[in-house]
Amino acid sequence: MTLADDTTARDRALVHQAAARLVPAHSESPNKNRAWYVLVGTNLYYVCDVVAEAFGTTARNVDKDRKTLDALNFPVFALGYGTLMTKGHPAHWD
Repeated sequence: MTLADDTTARDRALVHQAAARLVPAHSESPNKNRAWYVLVGTNLYYVCDVVAEAFGTTARNVDKDRKTLDALNFPVFALGYGTLMTKGHPAHWD
């Protein structure tokens, strides 16, 4: 096993441990300000919350955080609602 493989396995374990300490995202309390989710085990968690808990970060950077989790092979999802569903992202409108 290479050093990169060791680091990936350790980081994946940290994410699983962090998720075990957090309350999963729940449909009774959705938060549009937390539009990115990660699937850890059988539950969805807010991306920034998991990264902060797993790696001790304090600055929230959802773009960096979701890419970190994606690189660790965790499925990452975005919340789509309203015009995001009917018209797409505003940056893509004519």
